[in-house]
Amino acid sequence: MNGQPCMTEAGVSRKPGVRRPFEWATAFLLACLLQAPLAHGAKKGVAVAATVHVVTIQNMQFVPAALTVRPGDRVTWVNKDLVPHTASAAGSQFDSGVIAAGASWAYTVKKEGTLGYVCRYHPGMQATLMAQ
Repeated sequence: MNGQPCMTEAGVSRKPGVRRPFEWATAFLLACLLQAPLAHGAKKGVAVAATVHVVTIQNMQFVPAALTVRPGDRVTWVNKDLVPHTASAAGSQFDSGVIAAGASWAYTVKKEGTLGYVCRYHPGMQATLMAQ
């Protein structure tokens, strides 16, 4: 930038780095719209895109051991151990069956509530899924 005017797409010259008010307003509005869901959260009646969460099964544990999700979110368990595992909810709300070494299994959260789950083969492996 040498301080000389530059040519814009319409052939109008202006100083480098100077934006028209419309450009600033557009940029500001876009930034506000992108931040709105993050700053204010979801409101009832407003659709919010489902999130995909990953629980890693490694070193004979579920990581993370406690996960907070929303109804409609998808949780995928990925087995990085050398032995098979399960992800089985205490109240039978979900049961992965065998998740072989290197395999994965996914579940879509249906409703709010807290679900404890375990590996049926290794009952010391316990975790919690909290849907809010």
